[in-house]
Amino acid sequence: MNLLRSIAAGGALFMLASCNLTTEAITQMPYAPSDGIRVHLESDVIFENLMVVSDGSGSGVLYGSISNRSAEDVEAVISSDDIDETFSVDARDSINLGTMQDIEDGSLITLEGDFAPGSNLRATVSGGGAQSPAAIPVISACSTDYVDAFPFEADCD
Repeated sequence: MNLLRSIAAGGALFMLASCNLTTEAITQMPYAPSDGIRVHLESDVIFENLMVVSDGSGSGVLYGSISNRSAEDVEAVISSDDIDETFSVDARDSINLGTMQDIEDGSLITLEGDFAPGSNLRATVSGGGAQSPAAIPVISACSTDYVDAFPFEADCD
């Protein structure tokens, strides 16, 4: 009976171990563990955690970061009907959009448009000679996670 149990246990162990042969580990794939999106351009310019925070009343604030992993300084651009912003990013450096310092000194990137929370802002991101379309999510300023990230009086009724 012990021999039969050993064979069954060995077979079960083999079946479980073989799952790794056909499935790539999800944690090894790049992803955006946030509410924003991640766009990695071929030029090694990476837009991370891009999002617009809005209460749906016509104003929004752009948040995220831009990383330049290349050896050259780049101009990174986010453009759409509602935004056309250019950022200088030094080689092997990053910039953050929407920091506490930006809130304090009034230099947040604000947008005017029809931003409904739950929708996406269709944009193009580019840098270092590469570009990609981007669907930047619009996050509710009324969410407890983002109520402090909206510098205007949020209309949450």
